[in-house]
Parts: sequence; C-alpha cells; structure tokens
Amino acid sequence: MSLLKTTFFSGISTGVSLICRLITNKIIAVYLGTSGMFLLGQLKDFINIGKIAGSLGTSNGIIKYVATYKDDKTKMTSFLATGLKIHLYFSLLVCLLTFIFKDQLSHYLFHDLKFSNAIALLAFSFISVSIHGFFMAVFNGLKQIKTYITINIISTIIASALVVILVLKFEIVGAFYALALSQILGFLISILFIKKLKLITTKDISFKINRTHFKNLTKFSYMAIAAPVCMIGATLFIRFFLNDQLGSEFAGSWEGMWRVSAIYIMFLTTTFKFYLLPTFSEISGDTLKKEVFKVWTLSIPTILIITLSVYFLKDFIIPLLFSKEFILINTILLFHLLGDAIKINSWVLGNILIAKANTKVFIIFQIAWAIIFCTLAIILIKTYGFVGVSIAYFLTYVLHFIAMNVYFRKLLWLKA
Repeated sequence: MSLLKTTFFSGISTGVSLICRLITNKIIAVYLGTSGMFLLGQLKDFINIGKIAGSLGTSNGIIKYVATYKDDKTKMTSFLATGLKIHLYFSLLVCLLTFIFKDQLSHYLFHDLKFSNAIALLAFSFISVSIHGFFMAVFNGLKQIKTYITINIISTIIASALVVILVLKFEIVGAFYALALSQILGFLISILFIKKLKLITTKDISFKINRTHFKNLTKFSYMAIAAPVCMIGATLFIRFFLNDQLGSEFAGSWEGMWRVSAIYIMFLTTTFKFYLLPTFSEISGDTLKKEVFKVWTLSIPTILIITLSVYFLKDFIIPLLFSKEFILINTILLFHLLGDAIKINSWVLGNILIAKANTKVFIIFQIAWAIIFCTLAIILIKTYGFVGVSIAYFLTYVLHFIAMNVYFRKLLWLKA
C-alpha cells in the first residue's frame, strides 16, 4: 500500500484518537490536576517498560520477518509459532515479577501503597498486552492497514470510555484500573481479527522455540529495548528531577506537554509504524534514498504546519485540553514544538537502522540521546528554570538529527 493511502487510513484512526484524547485529557486535568498527571506519567512509563520486557522487544522484528515470509507458508507458520511463544513466556515472567513486587513498585513510583491492588491487576494485563502487540505486529507486517486501524479505533474508544467512567467514579485509582482493563480488552478485540487469517493453529505450537527464528528476532530486541528504555529512563529521571527541584505542579505540567505532543505526533508515527519498516526492509541504495526524501516531503511540511498551528492557537488549545492549572505548559511550548519538528524527521532515519538491523549504531544513538537530554536538562533547568527542560529537549534533537545525517551522508548527501 502506498504512503499516501497509508496516510489516509491512518488519518481516520488519528481523528478518532484525537477526539478521545481531547476528552480523556480534559477529564484527567479537571478531576486529577497536575499531581494526578504526574502520577499517570509515572504509570505510563512503567507500563511501557512492562510491554517491552513482555515482548522481549521483538515487535519490529516480527514486522520485518512477516513481510519477508508472507509468501512462504511453511516459514511463516514456524516463525509465528516462535514469536507467539516468546511473547507468552516473557509476559508471564513480567506478570509474575510485577505481582510479587506490587507493594515495592507502588511505593517507589508513587510513594503510596494504595496503588498496590491496581498494579496487581496491571500485572495480569501484561500478558494480554504482549499477545495483542504480537497480533498487531503481524497485521503490520502483512500491511493489512484496514484491519490494523479498525482494531486501533475500537480499542481507543473502549479505553477512553473506561478512563472517563472510572476517573469520575474512583479518581486517580480509577485511572489506574482503566489503563489495566483497557489493555485486556484490546487483546480480546485483536484475537477476533487474527483468527480470521488462519495463519497458525494450536497444532503448530509446541513448547520448544526455534533457535534460528529466536536469534533473528533478538537482533531486533536490542534495538526495540534500547530505544524505549533510554526514552523512559530519561523521562522518569527528568520528571523526578522536576518534582524535586520545582514541585509536582511543574512535573505534571511537563507530562501534560508530552500529552499535547503525543496528540499531533500520533498522526505521523502511525503512518511511519505501518509503512516505513516493511518498506525500508525491502529496498536499498538509490531506491532507499528516494524513499527517504519522499517521506520527508510529506513529513516536513506536515509537522511544520501542525506545530505552528499549535503554537499560535496555544491560548485556545491548552485550556481546551486541560485546565487553568496547566497554564505552565505555555512556558515550555515553543522549544518543545521545535524539538518535535526535528524529532519526526530524525525518526525517519532511525527506521533505516531498525529495518537493516544495524543494532550497535542504533543503540549508540539512543544512549547518547538519553545522556545528552538528561545532562542538558539538569544544567538548563538549574540555569533557566522550567523552560530549561524544553530547551534541553530541542537542543538534544538538533544534535541527534545532525549526527544521524552525518552517519547517513553517503546514502543521502554524497554522490555515488
């Protein structure tokens, strides 16, 4: 499917997600405030860590090899059986560890034991979210965008409804339960669609894992683990740092800024997730160069239009999404938007590293990004206050984008 068609269908999903995010963000902001936003930010990062560990970070590898084996039924069946077992076994391990240490996790992340029961439910949801992620990666690899987006739309609507209902009834604890339950329901929805494909049966599954497929998938694990772990580690660190230096009001406002960012970035990342990896996996040389510039011709003007619109409409958008308590977002908005504009185009190049399984270089870029971001954030927050965190974000992505272009200079900028 072409990039334009992918963009069209992903735009439908994005529109639904946008409406749902507007509603849930508003409910969370009004009923939970900046302190609640801070706690949900902590929970979000923990859930993301659990997702990565529960899948061993193999989702991108599944996308690549499903695209590769789609015309070879024997290899496809063997590969899918291995991928499914990896997701099942490791999510069971994450579930067990989370349940055992639920009290310690509640105390460390939220400084309160009242969230222990919610974390216990979350532990079991890690199994369902891991299998759900496996199914979605299969749809992605097969380029079944309509199915992929249909599941996303249904899951988003259900998750948003749960957040609204449970936050209104149980406040912050309700938000925790809503996030756990929505992951379980997402799995139930995706399993209905995957059954129709009849790609694998129970007869094809044994306890043993195919070593070749496992080795191929774990090449992607290092990259899939490195990227979010570096991102989550950096955001957790900076959120704690903001909370300690300036207070939960500032840490919660920064989390609110990330939610604003997620709303408009979601459009392009949905397209990238579905289109870039399968496409970049199949091409190289001048064809790859042309594809990168084709994507940039869409991503650069789109992200510029979006970020400029958000900036000039900030006095309308921030009150619409949140409440007056989040007015501090205006302080950091400009530099964060500039950082996002660069981030998207840098991310396109990052997908080449993933598609070509260039593990070492990818991990080096991710670690360097996290170290630079945290270091600049500490220095600039102490120097300029709250706005320092967004200046650090912007400068980090400027350096990251320059470094990526230097690395890909032979592909993109030097004549053969």
